[in-house]
Parts: sequence; structure tokens; C-alpha cells
Amino acid sequence: MGEARDSGRRSTSHDPRTTARGAVGLYVHLPFCASRCAYCTFATSTELGLLERTLAAVRQEIAGLGQRGGRPLATLYLGGGTPSLVPASELERLLADLDRHFPLCEGAEVTLEANPDDVTAEKAALWSRLGINRVSVGVQAFSDRVLAMLNRRHDAAQASAAVKTLQRTGLAVSVDLMLGLPGAADEDLRATLAELLHLRPGHVSVYLLEMDKPHALARLAERRPDLFPDADAAAAQYLAVGRELVAAGYRHYEISNFALPGRRARHNVRYWRRRPVLAAGLAAHGHSGRRRWANLDVLSAYLETVEAGRAPRAWTRRLADDEVAKERVMLGLRLADGVGEGEMARCSELAPAFGERIEDFLALGLARRVDGRVRLAPRGWLVSNELFAALW
Repeated sequence: MGEARDSGRRSTSHDPRTTARGAVGLYVHLPFCASRCAYCTFATSTELGLLERTLAAVRQEIAGLGQRGGRPLATLYLGGGTPSLVPASELERLLADLDRHFPLCEGAEVTLEANPDDVTAEKAALWSRLGINRVSVGVQAFSDRVLAMLNRRHDAAQASAAVKTLQRTGLAVSVDLMLGLPGAADEDLRATLAELLHLRPGHVSVYLLEMDKPHALARLAERRPDLFPDADAAAAQYLAVGRELVAAGYRHYEISNFALPGRRARHNVRYWRRRPVLAAGLAAHGHSGRRRWANLDVLSAYLETVEAGRAPRAWTRRLADDEVAKERVMLGLRLADGVGEGEMARCSELAPAFGERIEDFLALGLARRVDGRVRLAPRGWLVSNELFAALW
């Protein structure tokens, strides 16, 4: 299936602010879901009666950000939650306000997260008309048995149909998959991979279920550990999926992300490259230069604060020199391009335990030196938290 190249909501080439110079990304969190998935730990709400009030608060926050100097957007990401639940009228109002305060660069990437059961031909056409040019679909698996265990509202057939509908509309598509899931047999993973490669979306994100998070599946694992693959089996799934995707022409460009040529997630790359990303909405995180901040993560507190005319910050801080150096290395090692040896040496001076650990990774083949850079291998990415912990 063909996919459209990125384009903005409107042509803005006449506006000098819309050149790439000085551009930023913007993440907007839309927290509402029809139901809560068994693995979810995000700041979400099923109180759909608060949707209009929350969207009004988000627009008010965006207006406040714009008054402090609305910079052109290289990327816009509508995440959640389930942004595909937002009614057309509310989505149109939100994007119109964004246009007023943050003009898009020519060719900006505009992403919306969607659940498969929300995708229709009519919605896909509407999203495209509004200037959304990329949709990230939370598929998780092409197996009805596994989807039921995750408390997903769609089945495998709906997931396939949703991807095909978006592709026919000309939207670029990213598919999310999850591994290490309870009750998933080898045939479930084979079926998921076969359908994924048949659909051939431009981008695929592959996540291992995180069992250290407080979600329903973690509680289930305490009662029924027999349902879950052990760490070695989950790691084998990750490596097997990676091999299949790379063999099919995808580039494994970041720990969890694979893309066909020209289809990297430009918004997410901004985080890993430490390029500015502003943020609006419940629990949204932003960064620019040395500054890091996060919004309140309780919906009632967020609404009351914004409606009172105050910035809904939970915290804000400025990184010290050593923190900047460590962050640059940690985020750079998430990417296949890796980190220059000079930066690695500086970081090893700041954190000797990290220097020792990276030498161990190199000796074990978990990392390698290539053209003056240090890069983690896929097996190294699997245990990268052990390496990154030594930085701090």
C-alpha cells in the first residue's frame, strides 16, 4: 500500500516564521479513553463527560504558550489517551487554535494516535483534511486471544482493516506491537509478524511489556506467573521480531523503533536528539535547551489550575553541565547511530562506573566501536537499563 509524504495543514511558505530555523516540536496530550487497557500506566481518564472541558483547557494552555512567542512547528504529536476518540468538531477547534499560535513549517509531521476500533474511512478522510499526515495505531498484536488478555476493544481483523483504511486514505502509518505478553504462544507471534509484513506500514514500534509498572497485568503476574514468558523468552521474541523486520527492509534505528527508508518518526527523534519539544495537556513533558518540565498529572488539578489562568506545571528544572553530558550519551545510545567516542570518554570521566560498564558491553559484544562511534547492538539494547543506571 502507498503512503503519502508528509505535508502540513496548510501551505505556510509565505510566512517567514515557518522555515525550519528555530522550529520546535509540540506534544499535546489528550487523555481520554473508552476503557483502560490491562498494561496501561499513562495519565488517562474514562470520564468522557469531561472531554469538552479538558479540550477547552488544553486550548487555553496552548494560547498561553503562544503568547510567550509561538515558534513554528516542525512536528506536532497528538497523543493520549485515545485522540481518535475526540469528536470532529473538537479536533477541528484544537487544530485551528494551534494554527493561530504555532504555524506549521512546510512539510511538518503531524501525528495522531488512534485505536483500531475508532478508525473509519470517514474519520481517516477528516483527519487528512485537517492536515494530519501520520497516524500511530495501537495494534499490540494480530491475535484475538492476546488482545482479549490485554483488554483491548478491537480484534485482529479490525486492526488489519484500520491499517488498510488509513493507507488507502494516503496517511503514513505507524503500528505499535507489544511483546512478552501473557498467554501468547509462538503461533500468535508468527501470525502477528505475518500480518504486519503483509500490511507493511512505514513505521513499527515494538515494546516489551514492563513488569515493574503498576498495571493490571503486573498484578496478574503475581497470581499467575505461569501465564507470562520469562525474561529470556521475552528477549528472544524481541530479537526474532527485529531480525524479521530488518530482513524485510526496515531499519532498526532506535531501541523500540523500526522504519522503512524515509519513515522515521521525526517527532520522537527530536527527543532522542535533544531538540526542543513543547508540551500541553495533562502530564505532558517538555524540554528546551537545559530546561525540563512536566504538567500536573491529576486531571482535576490540571483543569482547576489552567482555568484559574496559571501554568499547570508539576515541576520544572534546569540541567547542570554534567547532567547535560550524561543525558546526551544516554539518549544517543538509544539510537543506532550511537555516540561519538569523545562524548563517551567525557561521560566515563563523570561516571567511572559507566565507563567500566561500557567496556564490559564492548567485551561481550553488546556494544561495538564503528567509525569513531560507540553503538549498542540489539542484545545490548535489551539490557541497556543496566548501563544507563551507572550514569546516575
